[in-house]
Amino acid sequence: MIANLVLQTYATDEAEKLVDELVSLYLEVHADEGEFYSEERYLRQLGAHRERNGWQLVTATVNGVLIAYIYGFPLPPQTRWWEGLNGDVPAGFTDEDGRRTFAISELLVRAGWRRKGVARALHDRLLSGRTEQRATLLVRPDNAIARRAYDSWGWRQQARLRPSWENAPEFLVLTTDLPHPTASSTVRACE
Repeated sequence: MIANLVLQTYATDEAEKLVDELVSLYLEVHADEGEFYSEERYLRQLGAHRERNGWQLVTATVNGVLIAYIYGFPLPPQTRWWEGLNGDVPAGFTDEDGRRTFAISELLVRAGWRRKGVARALHDRLLSGRTEQRATLLVRPDNAIARRAYDSWGWRQQARLRPSWENAPEFLVLTTDLPHPTASSTVRACE
């Protein structure tokens, strides 16, 4: 693992001071990927997500510099997460009660720090100790590197989804059962 890597977990109020850094890293990672990845849209998304009950952020820093982060939240009963779902899913797949599904919304790693285990460490830290039955995330079909990583971490594709947001791309819907089987061993290795 990377020397001087520090993983830190934040709740909504604690993360307020990091918003500018989170947005800056988001814009850096998604530079030149189109209008959907605008600062204005992401500020709205991040603000709305931070208001969710159970929202949690995990950051990765090296020598005090933010190099990566991940965040997510439990899906509430009247979630819009599944709107735009395309594909055959089992009956009840989209039923939520606030305790069934934890949604990972963002996992971002600065270019120079990719393929060094940072994304996996963040992923496992965020999912460790979760009490939900499953987790879900959305990944673009053209993001082959992320898809290979998620596949190797035990995620399965369930369907496709095109959100109703302006300029939104189509995503693959992935799920994994919780508790995540390797979370505790990876987290301990990073501490």
